Amino acid sequence: MRFIGDIHGAFNDYANFYTVGADESIQVGDFGIGFGSDFWHSKIEDWQIQNPKHQFIRGNHDDPEKCATMPGYIKDGYVKDDMMFVGGAYSIDKHIRLANDWPWWENEQLSYREFEQIMDIYSVVKPNIMITHDCPQFAARHLFFDSGLCRGKQEPTITGQALEAMFRIHQPKLWIFGHYHIPMDRRLANTTFICVADNNYADINLEDFR
Repeated sequence: MRFIGDIHGAFNDYANFYTVGADESIQVGDFGIGFGSDFWHSKIEDWQIQNPKHQFIRGNHDDPEKCATMPGYIKDGYVKDDMMFVGGAYSIDKHIRLANDWPWWENEQLSYREFEQIMDIYSVVKPNIMITHDCPQFAARHLFFDSGLCRGKQEPTITGQALEAMFRIHQPKLWIFGHYHIPMDRRLANTTFICVADNNYADINLEDFR
């Protein structure tokens, strides 16, 4: 399976390069849904209808309502083939976007109530593979902040804390995510964490983790 990192609106690269050679793919959020024109979104919809095995979850640079109307969208909390999907994240660039009148969505993160519902499913299903935009807070700290790969102070977020709570309930074998734009493949506890770099992709044999 091919996993594609944040593309931030680079749809032509996504369609003509990142998905080429893969029978199916999942883009791990920050597709850029909600930033482009109606024509741009129609172009994506047409492509997704023609390529139904190339799907995406939402990131913090995606309009949650608009994503829900797109043919290739995988909704939060969806479970399939031992995989669970959870999108959304906190935007550290919120103030910049608001100051420049760029799109920002108040519901970019799931609410506590929505996470509670997903957590109930997670605790029963116990998926071996998690596909998310963000990652558990402790994992981000170990992988990016303590190492200095991400500058500044790590801010606690609803998404990071909720994903960490899910990790405490059950440690999947594999956790694939984007958001941090830095390629990473490291094992923490019983889980292999793979961060797919922005404008790049990783081909992963999921059967190794099932």
